[in-house]
Amino acid sequence: MQSNDQRGPGRAMMTSTAVLAVVVLVTGLAVGAGATWFALSRGDDGVAASDDGCAEFRSVDLVVAPEMYSVVVAALADVTPDCVQVDPALRPGMEVARGASLGSRLPDVWIPEAHFVTTEAFLGRAPRPRLLVKSLARTHVVLVGGNAAQRFATWGDAEASGLVSVPNPESSVVGALAVTAPEAEARAVGRTRDAARQLLVPFAQAQGARTVDGEDTTVQPAMFARRSPRLVVATEQQLETVDGRADLRDLTPDVGAPVLDFPLMVAADAAPGSRALARALAEHLEGTVGRSLIADEGLAAPGGDGDASLRPPAAKAIAEAVFSWSQLSVPSAMLAVVDASGSMDADAGNGSRMDLLADAARIGLEFLPDHARVGLWIFSIDKGGPGKDWRELEPIRRLDDLRFGRTQRYALRERAAQMSSLTDGGTGLYDTALAAYRTALRNYRPHYSNSVVLMTDGRNEDPGSIGLDQLLQRLEELKDPDKPVRVVGIAISGDADLGALRQMARVTGGEAYLAAEPADILGVFAQAVLSR
Repeated sequence: MQSNDQRGPGRAMMTSTAVLAVVVLVTGLAVGAGATWFALSRGDDGVAASDDGCAEFRSVDLVVAPEMYSVVVAALADVTPDCVQVDPALRPGMEVARGASLGSRLPDVWIPEAHFVTTEAFLGRAPRPRLLVKSLARTHVVLVGGNAAQRFATWGDAEASGLVSVPNPESSVVGALAVTAPEAEARAVGRTRDAARQLLVPFAQAQGARTVDGEDTTVQPAMFARRSPRLVVATEQQLETVDGRADLRDLTPDVGAPVLDFPLMVAADAAPGSRALARALAEHLEGTVGRSLIADEGLAAPGGDGDASLRPPAAKAIAEAVFSWSQLSVPSAMLAVVDASGSMDADAGNGSRMDLLADAARIGLEFLPDHARVGLWIFSIDKGGPGKDWRELEPIRRLDDLRFGRTQRYALRERAAQMSSLTDGGTGLYDTALAAYRTALRNYRPHYSNSVVLMTDGRNEDPGSIGLDQLLQRLEELKDPDKPVRVVGIAISGDADLGALRQMARVTGGEAYLAAEPADILGVFAQAVLSR
């Protein structure tokens, strides 16, 4: 990785994954119209073929990461045998791995951005491809900023500052390596791995807040004004090809940077001719012409500069971090619906069931970001008046929403403290669940995880309510794929109707959890809130 002085001003910008998709579409149409690549013939596994070509015509499926696409297309023109047809496809490694994990076939030849996406942690039960070449080229993942931006001492400090924008780690290898950089650097900077992983929380929540506000839809080096203190996760390749922004600098911490190294993989069940084509491609890129192609695209030859590279954590740890990001970066829009029937007064050791649930709610509020949206209902039978089993304590609002001199977060804390004094009567579960679902649909917010979190220690006892079958049918009818709202059930103790909660959850795409013991309530509540 070069220093700022060595790098010099950037040239033309390599777009992020979202914009690349448009470029790919246009390029793909041009390539697909007539770009089947032909050249000198060679048989499979390096065995020479006859002068007039292979024994039979072959087709090889080749998929390459966006950063290497132009290099590979140019190289294929020189190495593809006359008897082989190759239509190279540009697809991010995360997309290929996700498809394989869901049952799609891996390409015959695959050049992803990094090796970790080719492991079981990302491919699931799909057959592992075979590594043919460890690295075809390299580019570091860096932090880019203008003259007003600062260089942080560590990746963790930078990402926890709220100033860093990152490509979505769920779809971007660059993003996945960036969010695990604090763990990769942990030993070198004196942090424990657990402490490093905790830094993901403010990072993900800050990015989620910007997404809610319509920001960071496309992450690229020049996305901020010259005087902005913000930093952008990008690659050296992108930085070196930015046009018209000489102020942009590599502000990566001195501890080092993750790297994209573009391994060359061949599927275990690859079509005949695949391995020979892959070998020919690798040999070409190792030669003078190939190295020139790599350099022209702003990439570096493999090897060298090893001290500047952060070794990523294990693939399983990266997968776990990406999953955590998916939970933390999508804020909650939640209507919490709490059973306030008389049975919630039952002793739970350190107070009543309602006392423990109220404590869990207060603690949970501390961990939700300001842009989370939360409302609160209680229910029993006729709790809101004759024929109305639910009572609204607070409508669904952002936690930083200020009304009457208090925020929604403060109001919810006060309401949680009052709930133990509001218990009486039987359990009016079904009518309440239907009303809460309708309310959540009316209050649906895009870019949020919208849910009804339904907490009860009993079963429906209202003789005048709808039945379970009728409730499930109405939930099915109300369900809107364009406005997904999930019912997430929490059964408090074995007295609760976990079966009914599971059926409501299943219809709406949610989950149901059992807090069998009082000590389980806080953990289950947190699990339900983070459920996506």
